[in-house]
Amino acid sequence: MKPSAVAACIALMAFAAGCAGRPGPPEIVGGTPCATCGMGVSNRHFACERMAGGTWRVYDSIECLLKDGGPSAGDSIYLADYDTQALHAADSLWIVRGNFSTPMGGGLAAFLARSAAHTVAAETGGRVGRLAEFAADTAAGGPAPEGAP
Repeated sequence: MKPSAVAACIALMAFAAGCAGRPGPPEIVGGTPCATCGMGVSNRHFACERMAGGTWRVYDSIECLLKDGGPSAGDSIYLADYDTQALHAADSLWIVRGNFSTPMGGGLAAFLARSAAHTVAAETGGRVGRLAEFAADTAAGGPAPEGAP
């Protein structure tokens, strides 16, 4: 094969790879209405998404995601790491419920680094766990940290 043909093939493969969608959810655009409360997403530290029924649903907070059914079998859930605002699969994040302000007042934030989650929990009288634990608490009207909204 001629060098020019090899270069053309490589360029074509790179172009095709660039056209392929990235895995995971679409980027959350500021102002997108929350699927639960309708409030526009204004603070990406708390924003999240889940795939339900073949559609990505955007939430302004973890609290709204939990009110809308929370984690269900087969759902793909992505939460924003509070520190970077980047979306990550929910099962890779540590959730803090503490006494701090969030869009819906439930004091829930997600952290990729477990150490960051524990630091925030200690500073806010909160606790650290996984999303499924907080979903179970929410369903049962479970515990919030002392003084939390």
